[in-house]
Amino acid sequence: MVSLITFDFSYNNLSGPIPTGGAFREAPAGAFEGNTGLCGAAQGLTFCDENSPTRNRTKILAAIIGSVVSLVVLATTIAVCLILRRKAKKDDQESKGSATYEYSESLIWERDGKLTFGELVRATEDFDEKYCIGRGGFGSVYRAELDAGQVVAVKRLNVSEPSDTPPINRKAFENEIRTLTEVRHRNIIKLYGYCSKEGSMYLVYEYVERGSFRNVLCNDENITELSWATRVKIVQGVAHALAYLHYDCSPPIVHRDVSSSNILLEFDLEAKLSDFGTAKLLASDSSNWTTAAGSYGYMAPELALTMKVTEKSDVYSFGVVALEVMMGRHPGELISSLSEKAAMDGNPELFLKVLIDQRLSPPTGIMAEEVVFVVTIALSCIRAAPELRPNMRSVAQDLSAHTQAYLPEPLGTIKVSKLSSNSK
Repeated sequence: MVSLITFDFSYNNLSGPIPTGGAFREAPAGAFEGNTGLCGAAQGLTFCDENSPTRNRTKILAAIIGSVVSLVVLATTIAVCLILRRKAKKDDQESKGSATYEYSESLIWERDGKLTFGELVRATEDFDEKYCIGRGGFGSVYRAELDAGQVVAVKRLNVSEPSDTPPINRKAFENEIRTLTEVRHRNIIKLYGYCSKEGSMYLVYEYVERGSFRNVLCNDENITELSWATRVKIVQGVAHALAYLHYDCSPPIVHRDVSSSNILLEFDLEAKLSDFGTAKLLASDSSNWTTAAGSYGYMAPELALTMKVTEKSDVYSFGVVALEVMMGRHPGELISSLSEKAAMDGNPELFLKVLIDQRLSPPTGIMAEEVVFVVTIALSCIRAAPELRPNMRSVAQDLSAHTQAYLPEPLGTIKVSKLSSNSK
């Protein structure tokens, strides 16, 4: 109120300090007369006492606020100290539990977080035998349940000394592993990551409950699970997986080791192709490995002359697997007699009905047509000359398109020689 010139607060029983503005300081004494509780810098008033009620209330409020702030700061400090102490204790325990397993490179991981090697060591109790779910010439596979509850399969590849593996081979292998972490297909097992430590390489895969197809196929008790329809579905799944690797990946990926042991089955018997490219890690002078890429009994014949593995090598291995699925056993020495010329000339009376798995009732109707078609495709895939084999894209398309012709004769009278000639 800058225009305020005169005022009169007399005899109103007011108390407390008056405003400090100029108009109040210059007011005559009569303006505040009769207000015994007033104080301030004006004529006729006393200076305000430090112990006045208003000043006391201010001091009390300041003290309360200061106390509250101090308590909040103290509580925050204590909480931070406890958290840091607990984290330091946990890190100390982890370092004690896996001190000898620390390494400079974390696992490649598809999630935001990274899986550490120490977590794998803890989950398997330093790769104790009780967690081992598979073993082979390459090493061992372990089941590991992570801290978050996720279950993974850890494959440990044994290489006794780093010098056993030429640097160029190891680099190529690591590059391919990085490529496989990006592969996404319903019939291909998911690779989460890898690491290398003390002469071993560790691959971390998704865990597939039923295990390898070979183990399921050899179990006579549950053989009815592998119905003809299920077997056709498994063959189709593997075909689509290989077609994806050969034609939908850049650069194309050659599996190198297609076999019944490397086909895993989900709980619903959905097929998943696993074990990619482990042969690239092998050295010619390694005692644990052979230079041949693939598993014995599934390798294409041209690999006896050259170690160059191509997509057609995968096609041959697929043909052997497809026959194994339908026969219920590995074709073995029958493969040579199942080639088109031998089937026509050397063993013309080989009937399909005695070739397929005898543990199941013979297929009928449409299912018989599909079984015959799968065997026909398989025979075309195991031709000795790579250039005569179909590619996996056409195989996958044919198996899915159900283009097989109506059976011209009953299943029991069909000869393998006829299927071999049809496969041309």
